[in-house]
Amino acid sequence: MSLSATDRLRLRFELLDVNGSGTLTSADFELFASRVCRVLGVPAGSPKAEALSDGCRRFWEGLASAVDRDHDGQVTFEEYRSFSHADSWFDQHGEAYAAAVSTVCDLDDDGLIERDHFLGLHSAGGFPLTYSTKLFDDLDGGGTGQVSTGSFAEFLRKFYTSADDLI
Repeated sequence: MSLSATDRLRLRFELLDVNGSGTLTSADFELFASRVCRVLGVPAGSPKAEALSDGCRRFWEGLASAVDRDHDGQVTFEEYRSFSHADSWFDQHGEAYAAAVSTVCDLDDDGLIERDHFLGLHSAGGFPLTYSTKLFDDLDGGGTGQVSTGSFAEFLRKFYTSADDLI
């Protein structure tokens, strides 16, 4: 499926708008972290849960500081679409997010994410199952039923910084 640039931005925005309010706020990122931990059975207060919360907070703060022009604590789609997630921005604000999201799915700490955990993460974030399944299959090129945490973190970088269709 080929998405236009606006459709790709809309998809990214809608995925970040976890509570479906039509704007992005810190609550979306907090809700995402708590849902993911609940779905994957990661205990609140554990190192993985704390890393995910911290990564989500850093992503939100970086995004808000870059695009919340009226400083109302909300990012609208219009504000979001005016922003380009450059690699340098992602290095500073998104890297911890990508690392934590990929690591929280690796429940046995072997550097690999199993299919069920990958799909659980995506369902917690509201990512459509058809996209999640296709994405997993694409990342799991060898058909092993697992994706490395590093390759998934790299995908997240590309998803938020690339103008290309990745799903």
